[in-house]
Amino acid sequence: MMKGMRRFLGLIASLAAGTLLATPVIDVTVEGVARQSLTLGGVTATGGAGRTFAATLRNDLARSGWYRVTDGSAQVRVTGSVAGEGPVAENLAVAWPGKRFAWARQAGSAEQGRRHAHELADAIVRETTGERGIAQSRFVMVAKTGTRRDGQAIEDLYLCDYDGHNLTRLTNDGAPIVGPRWSQDGRSVYFTSYRDGYPAVYVADTATKAVRKLAAFRGLSTGATPSPADPTKVALILSHQGNPELYVMDVPSKRLTRLTETKLAAEASPAWSPDGKRICYVSDRSGSPQLYVVDVATKATRRLTLKGGENVQPDWGPNGIVFATKRGCPYRIALIDPDKGEASIRFLTPVNDQYESPSWAPDGRHVVTSRTQGRQASIWVLDAAERGDAPYKPFSSGAGAQWLNPAWSK
Repeated sequence: MMKGMRRFLGLIASLAAGTLLATPVIDVTVEGVARQSLTLGGVTATGGAGRTFAATLRNDLARSGWYRVTDGSAQVRVTGSVAGEGPVAENLAVAWPGKRFAWARQAGSAEQGRRHAHELADAIVRETTGERGIAQSRFVMVAKTGTRRDGQAIEDLYLCDYDGHNLTRLTNDGAPIVGPRWSQDGRSVYFTSYRDGYPAVYVADTATKAVRKLAAFRGLSTGATPSPADPTKVALILSHQGNPELYVMDVPSKRLTRLTETKLAAEASPAWSPDGKRICYVSDRSGSPQLYVVDVATKATRRLTLKGGENVQPDWGPNGIVFATKRGCPYRIALIDPDKGEASIRFLTPVNDQYESPSWAPDGRHVVTSRTQGRQASIWVLDAAERGDAPYKPFSSGAGAQWLNPAWSK
């Protein structure tokens, strides 16, 4: 019964000691927008915390997708020292043709030093490519750790840094959860849970872990996604007036604006456009779940996908909409241009394993997804760029846990 319920909710909710040297060097070469070379051959770091800083920086730059690690010469050069066993002294300068910036920090611990390395990596990406980095971002995801006697899943939300570090539990309810989504400022997570015995929408504070109920209308309340343009506006799916329909809630007043009216169909999985003017969602009005786009102001609606038995779980980023599609094989992740439609679809995953619940990174290039191999579901990161990096797993799955429904912070 729970398997059927999860599949229904998947439609409805979208639903990881040395000698101090004066000038350790990090070299970064810029070779154009497609791929840049990076050499770390001259990097020397001292002390446990210093080595953690250097290793974190190396990993961040490699995973950014903008660099190719080499041992050759470089245009962009990071010089200075990083040293410490506990506290970390960071005295660095980043220079490339005609430009430079200084990096001088004191970290009180290896963990704080690791976070400083994330900041530096994002600064290097921003200054040398003009792009946004992902090193300071986080994931939220669902961990399924078992099944209760009544057949309901034992699930909770977890947070971690984008590289898998600082894995922490956000909720402690042991109830089915679907569709976590971040607020734009990264301070809250919206999600649907059965924690009170019925599907309702909740908001969790990521710092305090306090949880409050946002919507619990009669019937189904799910799929809450805040607008990127106005945090007081939240798209959600409600069935209090009949079948599941798409609404926008004004959070302060709780006023609802209904955007769809399909008496014999169900809507699901709203995803805002980056400018907050349109919403992509799933509807089975054609007989199978397909993607549609609605203009929030005019309510004008058009069908986006035309092929495939199921097209579900959309997420809209600056470079298009990623979604899970079933086209004669397990679910795959695909990318579509919302203005060009079906002809623009490009697949990001192969046909063997099952990939679901894609979510864009803040750089508009990477995508986090849940990948099922055999009986194990784990978190994977995809590079959506043409000829991008191979998929990778940011952290070990861990014994006894299925990792589902990831969402990347904004």
